[in-house]
Amino acid sequence: MQIHKLCFLALLLLLAHTASAVNLNLKSSNIAFLGDAELGPAADGISRSGALSMTRDANPFSHGQGLWSLPVPFKPSSNSRSPYPFETSFTFSITPRTNPAPGHGLAFIVVPALDNSGAGPGGFLGILNKTNNGYPSNHVFAVEFDVFQDKHVGDINDNHVGVDINSVKSAVAEKAGYWVQTVIGKRRMWSFKEVKLSNGERYKAWIEYRNSKVTVTLAPEAVRKPKKPLIVAHVDLSDVFLQNMYTGFAGAMGRGIERHDIWSWTFQNSAKK
Repeated sequence: MQIHKLCFLALLLLLAHTASAVNLNLKSSNIAFLGDAELGPAADGISRSGALSMTRDANPFSHGQGLWSLPVPFKPSSNSRSPYPFETSFTFSITPRTNPAPGHGLAFIVVPALDNSGAGPGGFLGILNKTNNGYPSNHVFAVEFDVFQDKHVGDINDNHVGVDINSVKSAVAEKAGYWVQTVIGKRRMWSFKEVKLSNGERYKAWIEYRNSKVTVTLAPEAVRKPKKPLIVAHVDLSDVFLQNMYTGFAGAMGRGIERHDIWSWTFQNSAKK
């Protein structure tokens, strides 16, 4: 039996005048597996797929978090108001095992602790639950890739991307897709191509935060990063981020069975190492 270790590349870019890059290879020992998160199984059910999986097929209402086990500085100090700019990109897939597509989805998250005891399944995406959802004391930032319409948290449809702040009710949300630029004569035109997040295919996402603005860009894995982002959200995360936070992924399913897999991940911020 061959076991494939999870191997992510994380980059902390130091943007001081004497900048230098620190490269960290994230293997399984660097990932904290909370709840049902695990190194995902391959199709044969014996070997490992190489993905970080948030849910387990055999567990009803499965949910979990896979977080980098070391704290990441998101502010220069506890007294600072201004968070460091950061950017991250990752490749993921969402694969239903039952029909119809059961949901619910996955998310990139920044949380204050290695603790998912306050997380719930279904529409709470393994991030929060019905008793703590919406409280500023959560200090939670997330970008969700949601494939089930939970009307009780204000989901716009069953195939969307949302920016979440201390709540799974998104501050800004758009249907999943990407922008393509074409040239017609001398005119440049933008056209929107919707994608189905839960079709089992791999997609790549780019998330950036600087100057109180979050941008989220999405595309199929084989497509270059679109020049026009899917979401531009003007949000100040000064009161959300603490000096040190934990970052990674969360995911959850409902009554049906669905895989939520992360296949690659890079993270960068301007903290001094």
